[in-house]
Amino acid sequence: MIGRFSKLGVYQELFRLWDFYISFGAALLALASYLIDYGNPSPSLTGNTFALIAVAINGFPIIWGAVRGLMERKVNVDELVSLAIIASLIQGEFLAAAVVSFVMTLGGLIEQVTSESARKAIKSLIRIAPQTATVLIGEEEKTIPIEDVSIGDRILVKPGERIPVDARILSGASAVDESAMTGEPLPVEKQAGDIILAGTLSHNGVLTAETIKVGQDTTLGKVIKLVSEAEQHRPEAVRLIDRYATWFTPLILSCAATAWLLTGDVSRAVAVLIVGCPCALILAAPTATVAALGRAARSGILVKGGQYLERVASVKAVLFDKTGTLTLGEPRVEEIACTEGVDKEVVLSCAASAEQHCTHPLARAILKAAHYAKVVVRGAENAFHEIGLGVRAMVDGSLVEVGSASAVEGTAAIPRSLQKCIENSISRGVTPLVVYRDQAPVGLLNVTDKVRPVAVSTIQQFNELGIYDMGILSGDHEKAVRRVADAVGIDTVYARLKPQNKVDVINDYQSRDLPVMFVGDGINDAPALASSQAGVAMGDAGTDVALETADIALTHDDISKLPWLIRLSRRMLTIIKVNIVFGLAFNALAVLAGGMGWLSPIMAAIVHNVGSVLVVLASASLAIFPDRAGIRPSSA
Repeated sequence: MIGRFSKLGVYQELFRLWDFYISFGAALLALASYLIDYGNPSPSLTGNTFALIAVAINGFPIIWGAVRGLMERKVNVDELVSLAIIASLIQGEFLAAAVVSFVMTLGGLIEQVTSESARKAIKSLIRIAPQTATVLIGEEEKTIPIEDVSIGDRILVKPGERIPVDARILSGASAVDESAMTGEPLPVEKQAGDIILAGTLSHNGVLTAETIKVGQDTTLGKVIKLVSEAEQHRPEAVRLIDRYATWFTPLILSCAATAWLLTGDVSRAVAVLIVGCPCALILAAPTATVAALGRAARSGILVKGGQYLERVASVKAVLFDKTGTLTLGEPRVEEIACTEGVDKEVVLSCAASAEQHCTHPLARAILKAAHYAKVVVRGAENAFHEIGLGVRAMVDGSLVEVGSASAVEGTAAIPRSLQKCIENSISRGVTPLVVYRDQAPVGLLNVTDKVRPVAVSTIQQFNELGIYDMGILSGDHEKAVRRVADAVGIDTVYARLKPQNKVDVINDYQSRDLPVMFVGDGINDAPALASSQAGVAMGDAGTDVALETADIALTHDDISKLPWLIRLSRRMLTIIKVNIVFGLAFNALAVLAGGMGWLSPIMAAIVHNVGSVLVVLASASLAIFPDRAGIRPSSA
């Protein structure tokens, strides 16, 4: 490994078969030089010519990289290898210079191939992204480039086709293979109303769907974008290594000069220059980070960068939003109560009209109830969603307000009959929503939601990881929050919270040296996501604001993968630390061996690359990190 290959971001530019052909061609010239002069007391002109051509092919790019680094006032490891090559040439060891150049170049290419496993998942996602889509214009089918598809277009997906965009199924049913996005090997049955993701494969049904996200906004687009940009957000371990790597060049130069002065043997100095390149150390963190990010992406977890994945390992407390996070986010209206003289249809119509443009799960429950009850949803003007409190809008000239009973400052204006309904709902752990028209209460909607089936096992897995501080942060009343907490096995609840209150709770935890992972999905969760050590948004049901604010997104809202993510993060840090220790020890021993004359320049080049490849292989093991104990990830 040499300096010009030390950044993973340029690997795809380097890995071409032509590189190998050129490198091996130069190696054949070096071999010809060796055979021509085999047994001769001194090299021949022909042998030297072949060796020099080999040095020019493999060695010149290394030397040129060093020169460019010096011109840009950036010292990197190319300087050490360049000095070794030049010193060999000055000594007249043309064949040695050719062999060193070849071995160093080949080492870089081998490491690139090894490190490609870290990017394999991302490249496979790019390959599966469809380039065209079948759009329905009336009853006519038209195939158009994917970049021409717009939100709201109706698309047709036939059996065996990959889904081109994120869409909501309008009609049809099919088994959809989502393994490329989630790592889940079994196809999932999808039908009308379900969301289908770009890049997934429809097996056996014809689907008509409405486009909801296109291009980089699709889940597939976000996967590719986030992981591709992840190297720009480097973890602390990478920055630490970068800080000290610049000291290695003058240190190794001093070691080489000392070996030369003490022994008078230039070849020892050359060997020290070669093995002294801290490539194994430089590769320790970035290769592990990229491998871990790629592995997380294959399991449906989008991490915005290495620094965020590193933070996950230090989490000591996990706090959850309730609705849409620990619950399925599919609440339903189970009961409607009205004030005297008001019909249930009127209450539901008012609430649905005011909530029609809101994305909160409770709003979707009201709209669904209105749809099934076939009530009229009227146009709303000046709609305003007050985060954590409720919605108000002008409907047919009247001010309609919908909010949780816990958000109402007092209940004096609420008739006794509705107060009893609210008290009864709260005692049962049901969420009551009060509907006002022109500031007068007209009715009450009782909304319930089911707990996610995986929530209980997820909490148990957190406990197995040594994380016992867990709680629920919710704007709902305490009985509703407590009902969910008891169902999943969480003791601590924080109810009736506004967005800023959630931030205050998180800050309190972190001030007590308890770094928090917060998991949420709504607009009102954005401040909490931003203030936590690791903010996790529900990528499927989550709002765009939550997704933009969070450090991590779950593409299929599968919270059971969060304990696995913590294990992956901890393994990544362990491998980085092992790589760093190994890199330091390996370099120290190799420099000592070179200075003692135990390694020739050619052997030094081979030993140097062995160390680098071992580090990359250790990092690449993260790409096959098992989903659970004993279970290997499915191939994306």
